[in-house]
Amino acid sequence: MRNLSVLLVGLFSLPAMAAESHVCHSQAYEYAEVSKLRLSDDTLFTCRGVGHLTIPELARKGWKVIHLAQQTEYTDSVDSDGEVIKLYQEIVVYKE
Repeated sequence: MRNLSVLLVGLFSLPAMAAESHVCHSQAYEYAEVSKLRLSDDTLFTCRGVGHLTIPELARKGWKVIHLAQQTEYTDSVDSDGEVIKLYQEIVVYKE
């Protein structure tokens, strides 16, 4: 009977131990403002379901950064007169 109780407690606690992961983005800057894109402890990231936080704030809440990339976004056809290039930082965070 004791083994059955331990098994049931283990099964029902699995959803509570599920890991969580999110993709977060910094503010996007036009190419002419690329100097503002420098990653620092003050860079604010928007993470759906988590909020607007810096990397140190995410760490204090138990999140780990598992991926970092600089992304480029084109607002029109490449090489067109209306093309605007925007750059932003993207991180993937993970929490057990």
